Amino acid sequence: MRPSSAALPHAPDPGAFVATTTPVAPSSLSAWTSSIGAQAADNGVLVGGRERVLAGLGIAATLFLPHGLEDEGSLLAVRAWLAAVEPVGGAGADAGGRAGATTGVPRLAALGAFAFDPGAPATLIVPSVTWCRDADGQTWRVDVRRRDGLPGRDGLPGRDGLPGRDAAAAAFDPSTLLEVPPPAAYASAVARAVADIRAGKLSKVVLARMLDVRLPSPAVASLILQALWDPGGLFSPFSIPIPSGRLVGASPELLVRRRGSTVTSHPLAGTVPLTGSEDDDQVQRLLDSPKDRAEHRLVVDAVADALEQRCSVLSVPKTPTVVRLGSDARLGTLVRGTLRDVAAPATTSLALLALLHPTPAVAGVPRQAALERIAELEPAARGYWAGAAGWADATGDGEWVLAIRSVELDRRRALVRAGAGVVEGSDPRLELAETTVKLRPVLDALWPGASALL
Repeated sequence: MRPSSAALPHAPDPGAFVATTTPVAPSSLSAWTSSIGAQAADNGVLVGGRERVLAGLGIAATLFLPHGLEDEGSLLAVRAWLAAVEPVGGAGADAGGRAGATTGVPRLAALGAFAFDPGAPATLIVPSVTWCRDADGQTWRVDVRRRDGLPGRDGLPGRDGLPGRDAAAAAFDPSTLLEVPPPAAYASAVARAVADIRAGKLSKVVLARMLDVRLPSPAVASLILQALWDPGGLFSPFSIPIPSGRLVGASPELLVRRRGSTVTSHPLAGTVPLTGSEDDDQVQRLLDSPKDRAEHRLVVDAVADALEQRCSVLSVPKTPTVVRLGSDARLGTLVRGTLRDVAAPATTSLALLALLHPTPAVAGVPRQAALERIAELEPAARGYWAGAAGWADATGDGEWVLAIRSVELDRRRALVRAGAGVVEGSDPRLELAETTVKLRPVLDALWPGASALL
């Protein structure tokens, strides 16, 4: 953790803004699916989990964190900035027009993403208008405006996709897809990692590979999400502007959620492919696999050890469950706790995220040794893949998911990544196959039918 700083560089004065939260009538809910969600995915910011999805349009303010999650002062300043914006009128307002912290009413939130490198610069966005929809269908609108009446910014940073892609009609040219590293080189890297593990240098390391894809026309984030984000609640969507363009995906893995005094994490590790035939046998093999169970337990123990520092009670099931994700199944353990001091700065969703990220699900054990091996064995930096996407609000609540099952878009270029956990029993050929299984849904969402080339 870097020395604490108390300010957010270049952030506007929060006292210059007011926020109004109003419930949305049920008759207006159709706008969410038909228009607002797609607009936010393509030209705004959209993040969500199983309990709440937020779609933002326009910019009221941007909050820049020059050292990402590694500066405790900046993380505290985000909450302080949001809390300093005066809530007026709307839901929960008292007789004087001031809005209180009415139970269940969303508070002002900042939305965004952090890179895999927790110390990399990050920007969180406070939209001019944020639509918040809970799992029960309750929907709210949060409007942020300047007291002086000056308009906010209509657009959001990043170079967004344009409508009209027809990838299904375009022939997929193999020369437009570059595998980094090539499959044989990836398998060789896995073999080197296994040798390091057998030599006692570390217990686990996650190695990723990347597809660098050149598209026939600019990608459309909302179409990618339409393919990746299922309505059954298995995946958490995100479409976030980043310096190189836009990060789009639908994550299966909850890093951390804080709602009041309750904190939840759902780590996943250990994977088998699902093909539609003999899936039940595959799932049983996963449950019975000592290698996969050991890999999964490394992740769960690390998450539990971190959260125990902040919780008075922590529930950690001894036996994982199987999470079926369509193309594959993974071992998952739902970790849930009660925060010891919900008012403490160290228990905000951002502080808890900083405590956890990166977990062994995407890095390894021990963390520093794994990060060194990743830097040595992966030829390309990970960027935002395996980072975190989500939101944090004025109360300290928030939800952050692992930015996997995702793609980084830059006009006609797309970067797709997937990783596999390497432990002592890993077979390089099987780990290569696992990454292929994970890459296919994203590649097909980006360019239908392209995964046949893998």
